Amino acid sequence: MKAQEQKQAVINFLKHDRTLLGGRNLYNKLAGKNLAFQRQLGRWTNTPTNVERLCHELARTVGLETRLLRVLMQKPVERTKGRPEETSPLEIVKDKTPEEKLMELDIDNGSYQEAVAMVKELELQTNGRKHTDLKQALLQAKSELVKEQVSGLPKEVKASIKLREQFPFLRDADCPDPLKLLVNDLITSYEKFKENQPRLHEKLSDASAEELADVVLRDYVSNKMAWSELEYYKENGKVLGEHPIFEVIKEKEEISTLKTEELAKKIKNLENNISRNKNKGNDELVEKQETLLAHAKQVLEKR
Repeated sequence: MKAQEQKQAVINFLKHDRTLLGGRNLYNKLAGKNLAFQRQLGRWTNTPTNVERLCHELARTVGLETRLLRVLMQKPVERTKGRPEETSPLEIVKDKTPEEKLMELDIDNGSYQEAVAMVKELELQTNGRKHTDLKQALLQAKSELVKEQVSGLPKEVKASIKLREQFPFLRDADCPDPLKLLVNDLITSYEKFKENQPRLHEKLSDASAEELADVVLRDYVSNKMAWSELEYYKENGKVLGEHPIFEVIKEKEEISTLKTEELAKKIKNLENNISRNKNKGNDELVEKQETLLAHAKQVLEKR
């Protein structure tokens, strides 16, 4: 596949698939794939974290913009006609690798026979044949495997995992969707802040310093606002609702209620506004309007 075809294939995957099996098959076809990652990918189990990690790696490989990736990942999967909702049965019945078995093994409470079998399958060296010796070897192997898997995670996924540890309610089924979306906003704004803030010192005498300062300030404020929302919900069990994302959600809801003729006009207006604001360099407003435009087009397609 040519570069543009590869990028479009990844976009289609993010829109319509987002399964481990589909992503693995697509990654194997990419010209710029990382062979070490490809080998590791073959051992992965079908978990949300692994799927998210794979999506980021696919996007990185084809040079997909971070902003577009974030927009696509926030949307629900649009299943194409004839595509099953569940993962292929072939993947479900696939034999587990020794590494997968190790990750699932309850080392502390497992039997001696299980430990012997696992040590043999992994070809581990032990200090002896006692159960404690086998446990020690298995725990060490499991620790190294976890480190290997975590080290390969995109920084966005690592940050997401840490946030979910700090704010356990993000895993709850009744957690408000806006708070889950805020996780992406928090990670993105913080990474942008870290990237741009040091550059201010390099541009103190540069004409673009003021513009860069505005970007740094905006990302800092966005980061603080997202953090405040999560902290408030953690302490009070209810939404604060001051982050700009709530305004976007409200506008999306209003767009969804528009009649078809009004919706078509809204799409046209958004396209014109995006073009005008791009020329003005108003990136923050452009990003918001592009999100609304994508939502409006999605609503129209379903009618």
